[in-house]
Parts: sequence; C-alpha cells; structure tokens
Amino acid sequence: MSNKNSILIFVMFVFFMTNLSFSSYKVDMNKIFPEMEGWIKKGKPQIYLPDNLFEYINGAAEIYLSYDFMKLISLSYESKEKQSIIVDIYQHINLNNTFGIYCQEKPLKGNFLNIGIQGYYEEGILNFFKGVYYVKLSSFDLKDKDRSILTSIAKKIEKELEGTSDFPEPIKCFPQREMIINSERYIAKNFLGHSFLNSAFVADYRVNDKKFKVFIIESYNNKEAKDMIDNYIRFIKNKGIKPSKNNGIYCFKDPYYRSSGIMNIKRRENYIWGLFMDNLSVCEFYLKKIEENLVKCKLIR
Repeated sequence: MSNKNSILIFVMFVFFMTNLSFSSYKVDMNKIFPEMEGWIKKGKPQIYLPDNLFEYINGAAEIYLSYDFMKLISLSYESKEKQSIIVDIYQHINLNNTFGIYCQEKPLKGNFLNIGIQGYYEEGILNFFKGVYYVKLSSFDLKDKDRSILTSIAKKIEKELEGTSDFPEPIKCFPQREMIINSERYIAKNFLGHSFLNSAFVADYRVNDKKFKVFIIESYNNKEAKDMIDNYIRFIKNKGIKPSKNNGIYCFKDPYYRSSGIMNIKRRENYIWGLFMDNLSVCEFYLKKIEENLVKCKLIR
C-alpha cells in the first residue's frame, strides 16, 4: 500500500471516529432548553463550531479548542421585568476533555452542587458538566431568586443530557489522604511543559505543610506509555542528569522543576503515575496507593 493511500485511510478513520463520537450524543433542542413560566426564549439557539467559536468568546476560544471543543449551542431568555439568562451548552470530544475545561474555570473553594457530575454556583453563574457536555448558565438582575432559578433550569437541562454521571476513572485512583479537596484537574497536552508526556490527570496534596502534585497519565496502549517514559529518560540524560531506577520507579531531578524536588515516576501497562517528592516514605505511599487503586478500578491488571 502506498504512503498516499495510508495517509488517506488514516484521515478517513479520524474523521469517522470524530463524527461517531459527535453523533453518539444528540441534543434535542425542543427539550434541552426548557420552557419557563414568565420567561420567553429570545430567538433560536445559536450554534458555534471550532472555526467560528472566537466570534462568541473571542480570547477564551483557544483554551476551549485545546480541550477538543466540538460544538456550542447558546440561547437567551428574557423575563417581563427585562431580567435575562443565557444558557451555553458546550460539547467536547470526550469526558476527559469536558472535565478538563470545567476544571479550568471551577473555583478551588466554592458552592459545589450535585448536578451532572459536578457543578458550582456563584452569584449570576451556575456551571456543571455531564458526559461530553459542559453547561454554563449566567444571569442578570435575578436578585434573591438567582440561585433558585438557575438551579431549576440546570436540573431540567441535566435530565435531557446523555452521558455518564461519573468522574473519569483515573480521578478515582488518586489517594484521598491529604488531598486538597476539589483540586483534581485534567491537563490536555504538554504536561509539565514536555510535549512527549501528552495529557495528565493531576491533584494537589499537602503533607506537613508541604504542597505537591500527584499525576496519572492514561495512554492509549502499553507502547505509547513506554515511549513516553523512554523519551522522558532520554531527555533527562541529554541534560546531563543520571536517573536512578528501583522497583520500576525512576527518580531524577527534572531541570524544568529543580525547586520542586525529585521526580518519582512509574509505569505499568498503559498508565504512568508519579510526583515530585524528596520524602521517601511519602513518595512510596502515594505511588503504591495509586497502583493499588488502578488495579482496583480494573484499569491495569
């Protein structure tokens, strides 16, 4: 088979998979935007795609696109008193990326809600995510009824959305001990500034007043994970640093993060996990616990 044909088949495969993912989650516009007594819908829902998202959110479009944004449906409501509500429903390519963009905007401390997988409320704002959907509601001049009205709309929309109501599986593998609540997030690409590390789930911890990050990288297959580790070690050696290895754990100083302590990183099958930590006992606890949780969640054997 020629290189040209191979490239064509690959492009067609990517196109098919993208559209399969997109069509697997269908939004019925007649149901998704609920009727509300005392409110009227202003016009028809506006639809934005990757090539024109900047027309709606301008400077913020780039971060949404980095999390594989696919589609936005937006509709405004207006009351007789000229109060207004805007409902934006973003669709991303998969749960990981939807979780990731949600985490870019959620507060570390906030009024978190049990809507969808998770949501939060601030005055004039209620955001939540479910499956591949990230829903953002914003209001103007609702006064003391702000939270109750936004919550009521959000719950109605949530019922119409397909998709899981569970966090991505790797999130469940972070040890709970000393975790900073709601610090979990997903980095879409170039984790730690290294293009070869791709995406990663991250959570923050604090032990004995020392704050540090723990990460889990989910690869497509064993080979990709092995290549990531190999590229990381090659990068370190090229910087004149000699890593050590014991029980499958690589330890070294990342030149980009010298002040963060020693990088401790391990791979098993298609998962990589690790943390920057000088304290050996703390390091061993988190590496071991993550591995146990990955097995428990049946992500590795």
